[in-house]
Amino acid sequence: MRTRVTSAVLFTAAVLSLAACSDDDKTEAAGTPTTAASAASAPATAASQPDTSVSEAGSIPGSAANGAADKVVCEAGNKAGEAMKNAMLTIMKANNGDIKPADAKAILDDFTKSLNQAVDQAPESPVSTAAQKIADEAAKAASAADPVEAAAAPSFEKAGTEFTAACKTAGVSVNF
Repeated sequence: MRTRVTSAVLFTAAVLSLAACSDDDKTEAAGTPTTAASAASAPATAASQPDTSVSEAGSIPGSAANGAADKVVCEAGNKAGEAMKNAMLTIMKANNGDIKPADAKAILDDFTKSLNQAVDQAPESPVSTAAQKIADEAAKAASAADPVEAAAAPSFEKAGTEFTAACKTAGVSVNF
């Protein structure tokens, strides 16, 4: 029982750190003033700018530049991490802090699917490589007999640290 609770706490702590990435982005967005002059000084019109948003299917447009695609992958990682955190907290609240292996597997599978959708359409880069590593670690944890224990492995944490560093290099604040 103690090992199960410790694993759940470690897994939760890892996931809670994911929340910091979306909170940092909100803080930075709120603290950075945008002026009409800077928007007006842009030489290209919105119609000539490449669409770098993720489609509903999770794909990045082919015309997106590497840097813009990296940003989309980092933001997809944030969104997937936030969804994973919320799902875990909901399950833990409903089950007195316990996460059943089937629930952890489903959460990790969803996380993996979300990251893979972004990475599958992104060009090869350090960000997409790091995102793929964390998706692979999540898939490995999901397939383990005890996904909670597997997600607490150092290799999962290392993959998250590498993703955070790659996104920082790309100019996106992420904290996995």
